[in-house]
Amino acid sequence: MNYEQLLSNRTQFLSLTSLEPTEFTHLLTIFTPLWEKYCRYHTTLGKKRKIVCYQEHKNALLQGTGQKLFFLLVYLKNNPLQTFHGVAFGVSQPKVSQIIPVLLTIFDQTLKQMGLSPCRDGEVLQSLLSPHPQKVFTYDGMERGIQRNLDLAAQKEEYSGKKKRIK
Repeated sequence: MNYEQLLSNRTQFLSLTSLEPTEFTHLLTIFTPLWEKYCRYHTTLGKKRKIVCYQEHKNALLQGTGQKLFFLLVYLKNNPLQTFHGVAFGVSQPKVSQIIPVLLTIFDQTLKQMGLSPCRDGEVLQSLLSPHPQKVFTYDGMERGIQRNLDLAAQKEEYSGKKKRIK
């Protein structure tokens, strides 16, 4: 997949990345210098370089910063198996496994710089949302497991029965 070819097809680009082409371009302008700074001092495996420099290889599988950002956004949106994602982009599964954490680190820095990093504190979120004129918000989340109490009697007391199978 090549992001430059898909930029002209708004619908496909939006369904693959959840971003409009203009939003992607704006995100790329902030992501690019952060990626280049990171690569100047680190390899794509995250190891520190002995000599400070960076020049992308002409035969790089993910050529250009835009392609790398597109690669990450498609991975985050669609959550494919790494093998499938690698085949779609012409990269081996081990390379996908190596580059995703590095790209995620740079992406987090990009969101932080844009002031769009996720809020992890309920009180901070409440203070951010309280001045909003519309008081109804949608929440897109996933159910996460809760650490169970080791005491059996306490487990029975705490368990709601919500997940019990009906006999």
